[in-house]
Amino acid sequence: MLSKRAFLSAAASAVAASPLLSAPGRPSKRTYRRIATEEGFTLPEVDAAAAAANRATGGAGMPNNPAVREAFRKAARDLGAGRIAAMDAAGIDVALLSLGSPGVQSFPAAQASELARLTNDRVAEAVRAYPKRFAALATVAPQDPRAAAQELERAISTLKLNGVLINSHTAGEYLDLPKFRPILEAVQALDVPLYIHPREPAPSMAGLDLPGFNVGWGYGVEVGTHVLRLIAAGVFDELPRLKIVIGHMGEMLPFYLDRLDNRYVWEWNFRGKTPPLKMKPSDYIRRNVWITTSGVNYWQPLRYTIERVGIERILFAADYPYEDMVRDVAAIEQSPLSIADKARLFDSNAARLFRIV
Repeated sequence: MLSKRAFLSAAASAVAASPLLSAPGRPSKRTYRRIATEEGFTLPEVDAAAAAANRATGGAGMPNNPAVREAFRKAARDLGAGRIAAMDAAGIDVALLSLGSPGVQSFPAAQASELARLTNDRVAEAVRAYPKRFAALATVAPQDPRAAAQELERAISTLKLNGVLINSHTAGEYLDLPKFRPILEAVQALDVPLYIHPREPAPSMAGLDLPGFNVGWGYGVEVGTHVLRLIAAGVFDELPRLKIVIGHMGEMLPFYLDRLDNRYVWEWNFRGKTPPLKMKPSDYIRRNVWITTSGVNYWQPLRYTIERVGIERILFAADYPYEDMVRDVAAIEQSPLSIADKARLFDSNAARLFRIV
């Protein structure tokens, strides 16, 4: 049995041996880029604001050991050469950067809006410094939905960011509520994706924070429920071109599509009423939702998800710095996927959806 260190060393060697383009005059070994689509960062100002308010940054995924926690935070703050070096070691060509959970969503509205603007300016600087290596998702403060929509407009139209990420609920409220329509309307009007990223479950989901299972189960259930709330509220009937991205192999939704469809119709018929939605729940997931592999770069769930929603709706993500980029790139490269499907998963799906050139 190989030790973890030996395995990662061997995987890194394999990844390094597969460059994007080989030297001039030699045949190319890999014709596609590797784009990673859920790559976290933070800013000292956001960390300082959280510390001043006695709020955690990084969510439950942040290690408890102070030394390890500080190493994670240092890695997350690096929007320059250190991150590029880590990407090179893993064989990742482009990182789609996003502010780590819970972002600015735990602060008062005015402070959150100010920090969101600062975050977007700072990450846009990093993208300009490394235009071939970084792309980025905007940060907004849902606490003030209209201001959030305006900041999203600035981030996309002026800063040229590639979409927006919201860390699920804000003060226990979800995006299906009418108050948040300005944000969703702006997302559709700008024709950019909205990545719904996990955070600790809302108070209404008390009981999901089981010790040892908070992140692995509670976070996924929380975001999967968020998507179902959007479906149930008719958001995708109202905004049919809305593009939602969720990580962790679809937060368990692909594995429940048949039951969601069956029980949805059954529950309404049981009440003697006609289901109000225009389509089946699974139809909205296949039309309006894209899935990344963050944290679940394992062949069996990937194979099943491809069968249920199609390879064209799945994108690679490493979830740096919370997961191991070398391991996860190697896992996909060593999978039975065809070269054409690896090119879709690693490159063209993300390039098309997030407009990464």
